[in-house]
Amino acid sequence: MPNGGSDCCATCWFNRRNRGKSGRDNADPEIANACEIRDLAIESASYTYCANHPHHMRERVSIPIGPVRVDEGQGRVLWRHSPDSPQIRDHLLALLARVPEVPLPEYPIGQGLEEVVVWQLGEFAEARAIPDLKRILAFRPQARAPDRFARTRAISRTGCCAWSRRVAMPTATGRSPVPCSARISG
Repeated sequence: MPNGGSDCCATCWFNRRNRGKSGRDNADPEIANACEIRDLAIESASYTYCANHPHHMRERVSIPIGPVRVDEGQGRVLWRHSPDSPQIRDHLLALLARVPEVPLPEYPIGQGLEEVVVWQLGEFAEARAIPDLKRILAFRPQARAPDRFARTRAISRTGCCAWSRRVAMPTATGRSPVPCSARISG
């Protein structure tokens, strides 16, 4: 593959160069690559990613979701943290509330939208997420998306567990003595 995946900024409708449309066919080479919703210059659009891309977020929502990642040959790594505001947190909570037990079909590379939402709420240590995190932890890990990629809930559950570590009372070893699902209280 000549680029880092088709879910990159080079094909995103929020890349100023693409003039509001997704795909490479809309790119205007006279316009610099820049993320319109993050006010961020994009140096390497074919190797820069976020969850707002239409392959992950089918609705065109101009509220930034999660961080921006880049791939410089070692996999996708954090480049810019997510902005934080009450509007962003409320939107993430609304997305979390809509997470169904059976994963939705989604582009198979990188973190899925739901995993980014769980992770970002964990980074914000957003306590209002706890009821929906409990709901997700009750999902069957074997639930699979009805497409050829068959994304499962195992990743979402792992994300919920990681999030719960941020709010759990750690022991002297830094580990909580109770199982993941029991650590989310509130």
